[in-house]
Amino acid sequence: MVPEIDVVSFKKRLDARSKGEDKFFVLDVRNPNEQQIALIPGTDKLIPVSDLPARVEEIKDQVDTEILVYCRSGGRSAMACNILASSGFKSFKNVAGGVLAYSDLVDPSMQKY
Repeated sequence: MVPEIDVVSFKKRLDARSKGEDKFFVLDVRNPNEQQIALIPGTDKLIPVSDLPARVEEIKDQVDTEILVYCRSGGRSAMACNILASSGFKSFKNVAGGVLAYSDLVDPSMQKY
């Protein structure tokens, strides 16, 4: 079981982080073309899940920071959380429902695909 955060709570944490009241790292594990369609504001890094095992060193400085991971619907981000766990990361959460849920429950203007 991968720990999860719902998109409404995720948005509240993003808002708190923008005010300096929370600290975490946001990882988008979709493909670059998907990020061009829809991007959740506050994303810190894009690494497609298929590239994550080879590129995990790029975020090693976040090993002690909570990482919130999202994709389009939650499947790839759950896989990414497992990769993070096997790479020594201790604190991470899958953003349940990903961009689709974010569009439905937080920002209806966000384009779905």
